[in-house]
Amino acid sequence: MFICRGCSKTFCLVHTNEHREILEKQMNDIIINHNRLKQYITSDQIEQYYQVLMKQIDEWEKQSINKIYQTANEIRQQLIIMTRENHKNLKEKLTPLTQEITKAQHDKNFFEDDLKQWTNTIQLLERKFIEQENIHISLINNGNPLVSKISLINKINDTITTSNNFLTYETNYNPFENCTISNLNDGYSSDDHLFRFKLELYQSNSLVLMGIISKNKSKNIDPYNNPTFYGWSTNNLVYLHGIAHSDSNNYQSDIENNDVFQLILDCNRKLIRLTNERTRQTYELNIDITKCPFPWQPHVRILNNLVK
Repeated sequence: MFICRGCSKTFCLVHTNEHREILEKQMNDIIINHNRLKQYITSDQIEQYYQVLMKQIDEWEKQSINKIYQTANEIRQQLIIMTRENHKNLKEKLTPLTQEITKAQHDKNFFEDDLKQWTNTIQLLERKFIEQENIHISLINNGNPLVSKISLINKINDTITTSNNFLTYETNYNPFENCTISNLNDGYSSDDHLFRFKLELYQSNSLVLMGIISKNKSKNIDPYNNPTFYGWSTNNLVYLHGIAHSDSNNYQSDIENNDVFQLILDCNRKLIRLTNERTRQTYELNIDITKCPFPWQPHVRILNNLVK
């Protein structure tokens, strides 16, 4: 009889060997998980992911600067036109008045009613001149900002449904959680939402769908033929409310096995964005919410064993 120092249970010789085999198997599983974690941490995948996010920040900065520059130029042009018009009008009215007053003074030809008329005209022109200084720059707060604020979002609280194991869904940079995004129960109607997934079982003849559908219109509908689907697929296909378009918006479906994609739902701007982290290619689609109403659901599917 032998006593295990780890679990304090007593075993005979036969069961001692079996118990040890179980421990050896658990140890092998730990080594496999450790090596996989070590490979992930020491690889440059995280750096590549950060670079993709950094590129998105740079793009947001560029777009924001362009919006500010364009708006500033528009206001400048309005100010120039308004100032020139007001100045021109004042000069046009002041010139004949100057000539009239100068001539009357030279000829000594003026009376009380002339003085009253000139006084009223001068006061009127003074008021118009002062009115020009009442123009000011106003910061409009109408709930629709010129530049949308961006932030880093921790997706750890996203609801994840495990099924099928046809892709790896990565949240909070964790590549070891298998699930299908297409079965998420949550719907999204505001703000930005980032989903990151990995195509683990992709084959050269696979059908891949990556995009969104309307949650309210997703029940009892063929998931591969949903009329609310907006997104991208293989064979360079872009789907607009369920209708496939070839070579739209310069989209190229350069997909390889184990490719990692980012799918961003920008509900406020009514668009979605897809990025292949390997190729760093990014594509956008504007969503017609009459065709795909809120709330949106991520819709990512892969169908293998297709006949070419």
